[in-house]
Amino acid sequence: MSLDFRRGTLALIVTVLYCVTAIAGLTEGVDAILKGDYATALRELRPLAERGNSDAQYRLGRMYEFGRGVPIDKAQALVWLRKSAAQENSYAEQELGVIYATGDGVGQDDAQAIAWFRKAAGHGNATGQYNLGLMLT
Repeated sequence: MSLDFRRGTLALIVTVLYCVTAIAGLTEGVDAILKGDYATALRELRPLAERGNSDAQYRLGRMYEFGRGVPIDKAQALVWLRKSAAQENSYAEQELGVIYATGDGVGQDDAQAIAWFRKAAGHGNATGQYNLGLMLT
């Protein structure tokens, strides 16, 4: 067996194990949120969010937005939601639209709200589509 083949196989195994671990942590974090176990959710989601997982970033942003397991911190919520939205997470885009439409933790800004709803709608988010329609009527 060639050395290149072994390296390639090892790289594939490491990649698969990383993905499985990330999915498991995300699943455990989401399950913990649903059970109201925010300490576990935070422990599972934060490392994934810090490594760039957009779903974990979105959920961590929501935890800061509403003070679930962490103090309410609108600035931190925006940081995590924007990181997630930068990866085209339509839920984060939709939530940013709501934040700008309501002015919750930011200056109320209809143009920003419409821009975020438009992005979410363009990524197939039905709530983003609905909210975009409301903003444009």
